Amino acid sequence: MKKITAALLTAIITICAANVSFAAETWRDAFVTRLMKLLSQDPTYSEVVLTDLDSNGIPEAFVYRNSSDGGISAGFTMTGSAITSISVPNNIIGACLADITVYDKDGRTIFVGREIARNSSTICFYKLELSGDALTATRINKSDVSPYPVITYEDMYGNDFLSSGYPSRTKIQSFIDSYDKVNTVTASQSAAPIKVNGTTWDVSGYSVNNSNYYNIRDIAMILRNTGACFNVDWDSSLNAVAITTLTKYVIIGGELEGTLTNAQDIQENTAPIYVDGQLVELAAYNIDGSNYFQIRDLADIIGFTVDWDGESVLITTT
Repeated sequence: MKKITAALLTAIITICAANVSFAAETWRDAFVTRLMKLLSQDPTYSEVVLTDLDSNGIPEAFVYRNSSDGGISAGFTMTGSAITSISVPNNIIGACLADITVYDKDGRTIFVGREIARNSSTICFYKLELSGDALTATRINKSDVSPYPVITYEDMYGNDFLSSGYPSRTKIQSFIDSYDKVNTVTASQSAAPIKVNGTTWDVSGYSVNNSNYYNIRDIAMILRNTGACFNVDWDSSLNAVAITTLTKYVIIGGELEGTLTNAQDIQENTAPIYVDGQLVELAAYNIDGSNYFQIRDLADIIGFTVDWDGESVLITTT
């Protein structure tokens, strides 16, 4: 009887586990966990900056100690569904990241931080660039960027994360949650038409942080009869977006019929994205219930070329 009961319990647990789905961890939850670990390892590095240097809606976090012997102890962000470390330069201190001004040079953003150099009273300016998993800080003169217009931008700084010398999850969580109050992601309508191999398509999209994002099903539709065709579906077993290349898109209805308004519900996509069964890391947004991707990111994973002629997005396929 005991063996039968144990077998039944095992079967019930297995069935229940098979039907339980877990939501993907948000970057906020992951950041709290990582900061708890870093501040526990060395609480003297207790100052944190959140700043979105790659303008993808998910900030980069930097932990530092603002003193003459200080520096940046760690940098990280979230790519896809995983926390990734950022290598940091040793020629600046964290204060440089807490005082950033963004300039617009012919549509290209330039991030410039400033700080008072160690053991001096000189104000230094640095061009900050994030390339892959590395941050660089290049010393510049203020006059190098002063002719360019300034873009409204705020990073976020905090230093009150300890209670009795130990990191407080409540304080860290409150800091991370308040990031949206500083830099809320906004999306405006993008009027740029798309040409596929010379044929113009009326595809509506959004401009998010100065980059064009399009409904992935609309892009799959206009590439349906080309050598860069792909299908997109929702994999309920993985709770993920599933993209299959070299497969003709299966029409579900409503493609290319969306009428865009000023977006009301904009969220970073937290669902995993699989391409031909492989997990990939792509920046995407869920806007008013639909998934929007950067056209250049799709070009990289699907296999087509994309260009800009000043008026239209140009897609060329084989």
